[in-house]
Amino acid sequence: MSQTVMIDALGQGSDARSQALDNVFRWMEPQGLDGRRVLVLLGDIPVRLDLVERTVRTLSGAARVDLAARSLAGYDEAYRSALTRLLGERGDLIEIISGEYESLTVPTRSSARQLHKMETPERRYIKQVFVSRCLAETDLFVVVRGLEFNRFSGVHGIFATVLDCIPTKTRTEVLSYAAYGLMGEALLDVWSAIRGVFLFGVFDGEYAREETYGRTAETGVILAGIDPEELDGYALIASGGRVSWSPFGSSASARIGRGSRGRAADVASNIPLDELRARVPDGFLQKPSVRGAFSAPPVFRFSGRPDNFDTLVCPMGAIEEGENGVPLVRRGVCVACGWCLKEYTEASASRR
Repeated sequence: MSQTVMIDALGQGSDARSQALDNVFRWMEPQGLDGRRVLVLLGDIPVRLDLVERTVRTLSGAARVDLAARSLAGYDEAYRSALTRLLGERGDLIEIISGEYESLTVPTRSSARQLHKMETPERRYIKQVFVSRCLAETDLFVVVRGLEFNRFSGVHGIFATVLDCIPTKTRTEVLSYAAYGLMGEALLDVWSAIRGVFLFGVFDGEYAREETYGRTAETGVILAGIDPEELDGYALIASGGRVSWSPFGSSASARIGRGSRGRAADVASNIPLDELRARVPDGFLQKPSVRGAFSAPPVFRFSGRPDNFDTLVCPMGAIEEGENGVPLVRRGVCVACGWCLKEYTEASASRR
C-alpha cells in the first residue's frame, strides 16, 4: 500500500461503526506475527470493547498478546473481566504504574542535529531512559486508544502514548525543555531506545475528548496508521492543523507538505480533512492564554494529598508542597497543561 494513514468516517446506519472497523483492519494487514510477543497499549480511558476485540483478533497469529494501560483506575470490573476473557491464557492485562521499569540507553542518531541553536554533539538529548518492562521486553507493539486533545500539548498521538510507559523522572526530563520542538526531539530519543517494533495504531475518534477539562466532541471517525511519525502528524492535521506548538509532532510536522512523499500520497480518507476539522467545536483545540486582559486563567487545586505524590509531575515546576501535605499550585508558573489532572484525581480545575 502507498498510504501510511487511513481516516474512515462513520456512515449512516446501525452497522456504520462495524463497517468502518472492517475497512480499517482490512487496510492494515499486519505481517510477521508468528512466534512474536505483541503488546497493545491502551489509554487511561477505555475505548469501546469492539475495537479491542478487533485488535486482538487481528493479532491472533502472535505467540502472546498482552494489553497494557498506564492506569486501570478508569476500567470498571465488568470491562476488566471482558478483557481478561478476551485474552484467555494467551496474555495478561497489565497496569503500567504498578509494574517495574527498565533502564535503556538512547542510541545516537545517524546525523548531527541542531535545533533552536542548541547543539547536540552526541546526537541525542537524553542519554538514559526508564521504560516500563512490558514495553521494553516486547517484540512488537500496537497503540489502541481514544482520540484525545490537550489544550496545551495538542493531540495525543502515537509518540505521546510512550509518555504513559515511562516514570515521572523520565517524563519530566522530556517535558522540561522550554521549546516545544525540543520536547518533541527528546521524546523521539525515548522512542528510539525502545527495541520493540511499532506495528500499527488505531484511534477511536467517534467521540474525541478534550483532556484538560474532560469535554467531548463527536467527530465520527476511526483513524489508523502503520507509521508512527505519519500517524501522529495526520492526527494533528485532522484535529485542526495545529502542529506548530505540539511537542508530540515535531518530527511529523516537519514532514508535512515537504519531502518526497506529499500529504495526498500518504493518507487515504473517505472524508475531506476540512470537513473533519469543521466537526470539532470552536475553541476546543486552541491553546489557552495563561493570562488575559479581561479573563482569568483556570485555577488548579488539590482537594487532598494523592498517593505516590511527586512534585515532578508538573513539567513547569508549578506544584509544590503545601500546608498539611496538600499540594499547592503556583498560579504564576502554571500554564494549564493539565498533567496534574491526568495523574491525580484529587486535582481539579475551575475558572475562579
